[in-house]
Amino acid sequence: MKKTEKINDTVLKAVEKIARHEVEKNYFDWPPDCMGFFHQPKRPKNVKKESSSL
Repeated sequence: MKKTEKINDTVLKAVEKIARHEVEKNYFDWPPDCMGFFHQPKRPKNVKKESSSL
């Protein structure tokens, strides 16, 4: 029983370390990985073609 408790503690510590690392990376990292929200291209003007009557 003690062997499984030791394994569980080791796995729990590893998962905690990974989770803390990911939170710190995503929270404190600037600039963010995706910078797409900064570049918003203009929409093209809506060009209406004049219909030629025959």
